[in-house]
Amino acid sequence: MKAAKENGSLSLVLVGGSSGSFTIFEEMLKLVKNPLSFALIFVLHRGKSSTAALPELFKKKTNVFMNEPFHLDPIEANSIYFAYPDYHLLIGSDRRFYYDCSDKDFFSRPSIDATFVSAAVSGIPVKAAMLFSGSSADGAFGMKTLAEKGFPTYVQQPAEAEFSRMPAEALAACDKHQILADGNLFSVINDILQ
Repeated sequence: MKAAKENGSLSLVLVGGSSGSFTIFEEMLKLVKNPLSFALIFVLHRGKSSTAALPELFKKKTNVFMNEPFHLDPIEANSIYFAYPDYHLLIGSDRRFYYDCSDKDFFSRPSIDATFVSAAVSGIPVKAAMLFSGSSADGAFGMKTLAEKGFPTYVQQPAEAEFSRMPAEALAACDKHQILADGNLFSVINDILQ
């Protein structure tokens, strides 16, 4: 286990999605430039039996460090993290990751809500949170919690998502989210990632 940094700034960019989001995640990583001033955390619904190692799949998209963190690993800027299948990935106030295997949320583990809510109450600044295509209501409560804490939140235009339910549920739960539409999707994402 690596030691957590005692000093230095840390902020988070959170990204959640499910069915229909994989291509957006892939394109987003092409926009990432080294060094990142924040930690970029992806929560993508994956089945319990998924053996896909996302850092391995995405390693040609950017030269920024990326991994699927272990329990109690420190959260560091200039790093990209992917939630591991079949565990909820939680953000601790001590700037460490925590894994939790409690019940699934909306039949999903990892749960976007679990990560986003833990980030919202961690005390670590959230630079932005984004939610994309998916076929469940996961993420809506987490996005609402982040928005109510004053953090910038962005939701894909449901009509343009491959699966509209996830972004539609987020917009129904809270009217503070900014909309990411095809016309501005990657330009806004690019601005967030700088």
